[in-house]
Amino acid sequence: MSRVLQPRWLITFVIIAILYTGGVASADWEPGDPSLYNQLPDFTGWDVYSEWGDGPYYHGPNPDVDGYGAANDWYATVTADVTDIHFWGSWKDDHVGTTGDILIQIYSNDSTHYGFPQPDDLLWTRVIEQGEYTYRPYHESEWQLQGWYDPRYVDSDPDHQYDEDNHTGMYEYNIPFIDDPFTQESGETYWLMISMNFEGCQWGWKTSETVEGSTSLFWDAYYNYHSHGSCPWYRHPEIDWRWVQLQEGGWCGGDPQSLDLAFVITPEPATLFLLAAGAVVVLRKRKR
Repeated sequence: MSRVLQPRWLITFVIIAILYTGGVASADWEPGDPSLYNQLPDFTGWDVYSEWGDGPYYHGPNPDVDGYGAANDWYATVTADVTDIHFWGSWKDDHVGTTGDILIQIYSNDSTHYGFPQPDDLLWTRVIEQGEYTYRPYHESEWQLQGWYDPRYVDSDPDHQYDEDNHTGMYEYNIPFIDDPFTQESGETYWLMISMNFEGCQWGWKTSETVEGSTSLFWDAYYNYHSHGSCPWYRHPEIDWRWVQLQEGGWCGGDPQSLDLAFVITPEPATLFLLAAGAVVVLRKRKR
């Protein structure tokens, strides 16, 4: 019986396709798995308070919902559906509470703003209910303490904003198989905003190892801490809301350092297969 030899490029294609689609069956995301964009968590970084359902005088950027929220930009290198979103977070003081629904919002980018680039038009929003996402302990080490960062105190004493060496635990949150997903367009910059409903303590979105693109942001009320008394929780319906940059080290005349947030977006399996096919085409051209 004769033996049929497959072309090397076909074997390579099958191997790459398996590698690209092998991680899709699991909701968890591991470093090295395929992605459209990723920023990995900083094991000694900050967790930024980001709550949906708080803030009695909330005025946007999406006025139909209440709360505060952090946002991070990403640059799209290909056109593809964002069907999975993964991110990391921790609980203040390691007092683990209960997470509820998650509000996900995606905005276009305003690069012409006089201060700094920031979210512009709301392009896509989704409420991810309990049971539609998974989470797991991701990292814990008593030798790698993480900080707590509450940007709501942006106009007050930095001691209210930053609590270094606050907790040790970290969790990964996975939102797989999103129905009617957002489609990113190649060459465009977008902003991802995540707000969590939680009970039992305070939850924060983990900062990343590196900063790419613009500094991550937080939606907060603008008020004058000194003019309105000593209470940093003062809110007034006529006070403007604004985006503020997430930074560390800017207190006492120091040089502030920009911060980004840890998240991963991945495409549907069909897109991964096409990416694998594209990689094979590149390999074939190089060998000619």
